Amino acid sequence: VGVVATKMKQPKIKAKRLKDAGYSSGDWDIDSYRTEYESEEHWDLRRSFMLAHKDNFDEDRLVCLAQTFINMEFMGCKYPSETMHLVAEMSKEIAEEFRKKRALRLKRTFVSASDAAEQRAKGRRGAAKNQQRAADSPKDSSNRFNRERLCFGVGEPIDLFQGLHFGPLILYLAGGRSCLRNSCIVNNITYEERSSLEHPSTDTTKYAEILVNEEVVASGEGENLKVAKMAAFQQALLLLQSHCYSIKLNATRETIKVEKSKNGVNINVTKESADSLGDPKLDASNKGYRMMRMMGWTGGGLGRQKQGREEPVGYLLKSNRNGLGSINPQGKLGDYLKLIKNYKNSDDMRDMQFEPTFSKEERAAFHQMASRLGLRSSSYGTGETRRLMITKKVSYSTILKEVLCRRNPKFCERYFVQVPIHKAHLFPGHVAGLELEGICE
Repeated sequence: VGVVATKMKQPKIKAKRLKDAGYSSGDWDIDSYRTEYESEEHWDLRRSFMLAHKDNFDEDRLVCLAQTFINMEFMGCKYPSETMHLVAEMSKEIAEEFRKKRALRLKRTFVSASDAAEQRAKGRRGAAKNQQRAADSPKDSSNRFNRERLCFGVGEPIDLFQGLHFGPLILYLAGGRSCLRNSCIVNNITYEERSSLEHPSTDTTKYAEILVNEEVVASGEGENLKVAKMAAFQQALLLLQSHCYSIKLNATRETIKVEKSKNGVNINVTKESADSLGDPKLDASNKGYRMMRMMGWTGGGLGRQKQGREEPVGYLLKSNRNGLGSINPQGKLGDYLKLIKNYKNSDDMRDMQFEPTFSKEERAAFHQMASRLGLRSSSYGTGETRRLMITKKVSYSTILKEVLCRRNPKFCERYFVQVPIHKAHLFPGHVAGLELEGICE
């Protein structure tokens, strides 16, 4: 009797385990989860996955697993091993059937040699007509592939900022405490930090608030106004990141390293960029830094639009009688100018980093070359570790389009993007939170 009773209890225990693991049975509409950007092939595969396990999993969990399966199958995304094993087991039969159909479609695209020869003959006869059609077509027709990618297969191009509370505001997570102010200035949006008007300060507690577009978005309190503003800043950062796109530079991105040696110039690739080596341009040990902080400076360039230079004016120890700004004709700077021009005209998005083996005079000349060519140049480090980095100027909106819409690998390797919560369903691979570094000053 005891054995029979134990066997009868097993189904209940198993049912409880399935329920705890997120399994359930319910009636819900699978077709309601299709998005406007999704192609027929992607949707058919995702729908088949959900139909196969609809009665065994909770709705929210199954939708997430289905999207994970699509990301693994089409984009090669990786997840924790436990999740990947579960999805692989659930999609075993569905994936095999899909791959067989895809292989069959690929075979149909091949034609026999006689058919190919006939098509080539027809192509020669119609070459003149095709050239005339190409001449009559719009000039941007060669960009058809990019436009289709922007549409995600079908429909109108996606408006990345549609429905966002702060419109085109994009946060660039750099500059520490000046991040929000600098991002608002770039997007021509007003930003203000002030004492709270709603909560008057007392002798022991101060209140501060932050306004974006003259709208109070966050408030904070502390023992003094500085602490209160920091609390308000952290709250505003969390709020704006949930409603705006955020961009962060990849600290381990590849960088073109240019190094001079006795045998010539060596050009290699490194993942140790000068701006991520932990050597700031200015820190609290600098007297000028402390003086400017006492006068209200919070970082970044000077000027109403933060358009001033961010690093101090350098000095140059002269050992010759050449005038200031003169170029040494024996330095073969023309070769470096050609190198920088080729870099500018290429589609390479990596930074070009000149190592400390170059002299101060050469680095100063490189700064001038970059400025004339419309490139951004910055120096990092001090003394024998001084490096010069040249970077291409790219707008924040361009970064979003290249990463989210075109999935350009050159941009994806360089930038991390976090989408607002209202766009998470469009870009599920970019919902991970990005953190701002250097805000504890």
